[in-house]
Amino acid sequence: MNIDQKVLGRLDELITLGDRVLSTAYSRSSPGFVYLGDHGVDSQLSYQWGVSCLNILRRVFGQGSDHYIRFEKLSKGFNHRTPVSNGLGILRGAKDDYEHGYLFDVRALVQAEVFDDFLEQAEYLLNSGYHLPAAVLAGAVLEDALRRLCQRSNITLTPKPKLDTMNGELAKAGVYNRLVQKQITALADLRNRAAHGQYDQFTRQDVEQMLPQIRSLLAGTLT
Repeated sequence: MNIDQKVLGRLDELITLGDRVLSTAYSRSSPGFVYLGDHGVDSQLSYQWGVSCLNILRRVFGQGSDHYIRFEKLSKGFNHRTPVSNGLGILRGAKDDYEHGYLFDVRALVQAEVFDDFLEQAEYLLNSGYHLPAAVLAGAVLEDALRRLCQRSNITLTPKPKLDTMNGELAKAGVYNRLVQKQITALADLRNRAAHGQYDQFTRQDVEQMLPQIRSLLAGTLT
């Protein structure tokens, strides 16, 4: 499961939970007393939902985003039905914006964070003496970055495009120059050798040089 699926899956879970909170709405009126204010909801469940929503909105969109700011303003009233209903609308809007690619900067930041985590795992494997799986994992990060860059550049891909194909298409479209293309070709070749268990075709030192190259590409050309 990639990062987009994880984010959208979590937003779906919280939208479902928000609907559940609304289903607990009750009238505050009682015999002999008519309450003219908003209906109440299960306070424990609603505040649990609110905290979880604020957490993902902060982590994915940032505290300065409209989604977070508007939701946070409503959160103090989550023992009432209307603020919960309005908050649920904000959450649905956030999911729609993320799903349809209207948050390019946000998506790039989230993806960069995940890429960095995987590269850290590759470095851990390398330092533990497993340079072959380290090369495979780092190559997978590179491949995923190229796929996303093709999508952002409106380059049509087959369902399972090869890394070399994406590299060639990006260079042909002028997204990056031939020198970068050659660098990526060399990195892809190392990844392929590792994936096929060709131990004698590369060394640990090759993988040590591979990881910072990919990190540099992700921080610049491929972002």
